[in-house]
Amino acid sequence: MIDRSQPASPPPPGIGSAIWPASYRGAPGMLALLPLLLCACSIEAGQGGAPGEGASTFEGLERSTAPRVLTAPLVQREMVRALSTTVNAESEQEIQIFPRISGVVTAVAVEEGDVVAAGAPLMELDARELEAALAESRIALREAEDGKRNLELSVDEAKARLESAQLRFDQSSRELERKEDAGEGIISRNELDQLRLTVATNRADRDAAKIAESKAEAALTSQQITIERAALQVSTAELNRSFASVDAPFAGVIASRTVRVGDLASTASAAFTLTDPENVRAVVSRSQRELVFFRGAEQRAQRATNVGDEAALDIEIAPEALPGLTYTGRIQFVSPTIDPASGQFRVTIGVEQPEAGDERPPILPGMLLRIRIVTERHPDALVIPKRGLLREGDSHWVFVVEGDSARRVAVTEGFSEDDHVEVIPAKGESLAAGDLIAVVGNRDLEDGDAVEAAPWAGAGSPAAQDAGASDEQADDA
Repeated sequence: MIDRSQPASPPPPGIGSAIWPASYRGAPGMLALLPLLLCACSIEAGQGGAPGEGASTFEGLERSTAPRVLTAPLVQREMVRALSTTVNAESEQEIQIFPRISGVVTAVAVEEGDVVAAGAPLMELDARELEAALAESRIALREAEDGKRNLELSVDEAKARLESAQLRFDQSSRELERKEDAGEGIISRNELDQLRLTVATNRADRDAAKIAESKAEAALTSQQITIERAALQVSTAELNRSFASVDAPFAGVIASRTVRVGDLASTASAAFTLTDPENVRAVVSRSQRELVFFRGAEQRAQRATNVGDEAALDIEIAPEALPGLTYTGRIQFVSPTIDPASGQFRVTIGVEQPEAGDERPPILPGMLLRIRIVTERHPDALVIPKRGLLREGDSHWVFVVEGDSARRVAVTEGFSEDDHVEVIPAKGESLAAGDLIAVVGNRDLEDGDAVEAAPWAGAGSPAAQDAGASDEQADDA
């Protein structure tokens, strides 16, 4: 509250009573009006000075408040649209090797990391029981073969007896016919009856010899089956004996070994893991909406392979364990079915390993791979830093700095990558390579605003760090 009991203070020199209300002539009132007095003094000083001095003062103030922006040149270069995914490399041939039989390990021939050829022995099991069974089966085979030879002799004997019986029968039959033709006056009835009995007896002997021959031949056939069965038992015993030696089914590298000499190997536990590090692939899962695209890419890759051209689809592979190195991939196979649970299908990508003379190390199974599949290219795209593109709803625009003013240009967003984006001028707008684009300090600009431009050295530079907090927060978003 102002104390009106105090005597009124005279107004300061040069200040009229018109701007000094009586109610504010005390010391507290004077302090309250100090900003107004200073402004009035500035106005009077401007009015009292030389012509044009006041105007030049305000013009200088306006120039000093022009926003400072950092600019980067618009660049014309290739931009691509790409799919990215991460997956572990796997060998086209990688298996776990299980013993075919259980047994005590007597020898281990390889260690982890050893390169082995196809058929190379990996370990041996105790085979004494198997060898005994094999020897027994071989003895049984020899016995069966000996029995066959005895039966063959029996067949020969039966044939000889049959032949002798047939001769006796034929001889007696001819004798009987001759006596019967001579008539009863030459030979007695008793002699004829005796000859008829002899013929009948010889016929019975011949028939018995035929039956004996058939039985001998049947026994020989049965013995042949016995021999085949014994031979099969020998083959089975030999196969079981071979299971005591665990061999590599294909050439590769021992990835793991879980057995030692003296262990009891079991058919339920893998003894080794064998992998082929030369033929490595990556299997990625993609949404079923991309099936048509990958089907077409697979067909183009097959045609390119047949005619010796490059595949139309670029696949770049970057192993996490080998920073800075990239490898090439090629589509090998696209699954013909969709997983109903996930709605995805599998794409198999072959990894091209470095050839002789290439200093890059090979990609090994199990490595984490970052796969980038280029699906479309714009070779002459206009590219700016991402923070130079402004958005509001469906509208996109940039500010081109020309001299000391900013021009707003409506654009369409194209392809993008980590820190840059393609911009396409809207209909009626124009952009050209080399145009300076405001990338810092552009949030509150309007078309035609005066600006003070400086080059942008990129994120993290001192110039960029001078930008306002709002710019940084918007850019982070």
